[in-house]
Amino acid sequence: MTFAWTAELRDDACLAYANTLCWRGRAAPVEALGDVGDLVRWLAESAELAENAVAEVEAWMRARPAQAASLFAEALELREAIYRISRALSCGEAIPTPDLAALNRGLAAAPPRRRIEPVADGYRWRIGPSGISAPMLLAPVLWSASDLLASERRQRVRLCANEECLWLFLDESKAATRRWCNMASCGNRAKARRHYLRTRRGDDDAPSRRA
Repeated sequence: MTFAWTAELRDDACLAYANTLCWRGRAAPVEALGDVGDLVRWLAESAELAENAVAEVEAWMRARPAQAASLFAEALELREAIYRISRALSCGEAIPTPDLAALNRGLAAAPPRRRIEPVADGYRWRIGPSGISAPMLLAPVLWSASDLLASERRQRVRLCANEECLWLFLDESKAATRRWCNMASCGNRAKARRHYLRTRRGDDDAPSRRA
């Protein structure tokens, strides 16, 4: 099978993949990927996996349900390794050795970026024929993780300050002081929470009133 991906890969594609498990700080996180079909659809939307490749992978997984389940389990293991690597970067901590080893195994098994070719809307990476596997499907995610790790932009990886959210993002702010994955959601929720606590403390400190 021969695949092609956009040549202009997002450098935060690995973070987007890690964020497919949402609300990690809650007792019951929300999983966006229920099976390998969800994974393939995510790759089509987020990594521009070509339509013909999507159809081919879907046909493969219908014919090989046990192998598809094993591939999906491996893909989730790689996701969690990428999350832990990125979280360590966001905290300025050393990357766990087992997670770096898992990323390197994935990169070794992934097809290399061999050739750029023109298409109607720009250029794409072309990879050679390869059997279907988790590293092959996740190649653009693995490339993103390794490129980010090897660049100075690794210092811009952040973890949302909302302890229930814990999404990863790249801090593009000029002062590099962004705290929330999204100010409209997590940031405003935190502001509302602080306002509530201040108000409550004010009520508790106020003298009791008679009717």
